[in-house]
Amino acid sequence: MGTGIGGVNVKFTGELDDGFEAAFTGLFARRYLPDVGEGSGDAQVIVERFKGEKFRVFSAAYDYMGRDEYKIESGVPSAYGNEAPVFFILQAAARAGAKLGRVFITDSVGVVAPNGKAILFVGYPHTGKSTMSVLAMAAGMPVLSTENTVVEVRDGRLTIVGGTDVLVYDPRVEGIYDIDVPYDEQTRSGYRIKDLRWDSERERLLRKGVEIDMIVLLHAAFNCMEASFSRIKGRKVRKTLWYFSTALMKGLDYYDPMPLHVPMNDEISRNLRLFLETASRNYSERMFEAFGNHKTVFERVTEMELAREE
Repeated sequence: MGTGIGGVNVKFTGELDDGFEAAFTGLFARRYLPDVGEGSGDAQVIVERFKGEKFRVFSAAYDYMGRDEYKIESGVPSAYGNEAPVFFILQAAARAGAKLGRVFITDSVGVVAPNGKAILFVGYPHTGKSTMSVLAMAAGMPVLSTENTVVEVRDGRLTIVGGTDVLVYDPRVEGIYDIDVPYDEQTRSGYRIKDLRWDSERERLLRKGVEIDMIVLLHAAFNCMEASFSRIKGRKVRKTLWYFSTALMKGLDYYDPMPLHVPMNDEISRNLRLFLETASRNYSERMFEAFGNHKTVFERVTEMELAREE
């Protein structure tokens, strides 16, 4: 047994009597780690932990007997205090997931449109992804992922099979867009937290997977009035999604003292190539760059999705 992260079984060993392993199931960790629960089967990642005040990885063995093994020194993970272990585990799980054909998409949220297909919003920080999740919840649309999304290729289509379940969003969205969404907690800076862990509909949808029908690269802001769209085709589909599909594995989500430089093996290269080729071939007419007001972008995207079914 171990800890399941996005379909990857991570096994912790070593000095664990201070709550180190349990910290990865807390709200802060689940904001970034997709689908944290009890893992089953053989471990794809083994982490031996030694207690220490600072975080460091002092040993890494890749593809040893089919798994990755790390030795680390670390305190117990915590928000604002010791965040590095969470991002290290995310990087380790992303590499192991890529070997299994599970691609971890950074800076992304997945929502289910009324037609039952998923819309994947991707975007750099502060471009409107969390606001899209809040607007989806207000519209009664299931939210599958809130920060990082796990995607598989199935029958020539991209399918969401996992994702983070803690949403952190700016409370201004309610007043600006005249919506009311219940929340569970608040961060120190006043951002609201919604925990989707016990959402049974979300769990049911992810268990079978939800096909992505549209991908939207966001550039949204509160002070915009309208929305405009530009279609993304061919090589630009691959170029754009290359960043979002490899960033976590490559350590572009920074942590102290410095993210690992992890190698790609043949399995990872093959699975990433399949992911990118599938996206380029089947989504060149269904991938858009969106600019403008969050709500207008959201309404236009859902209208396009509904029109496709008519």
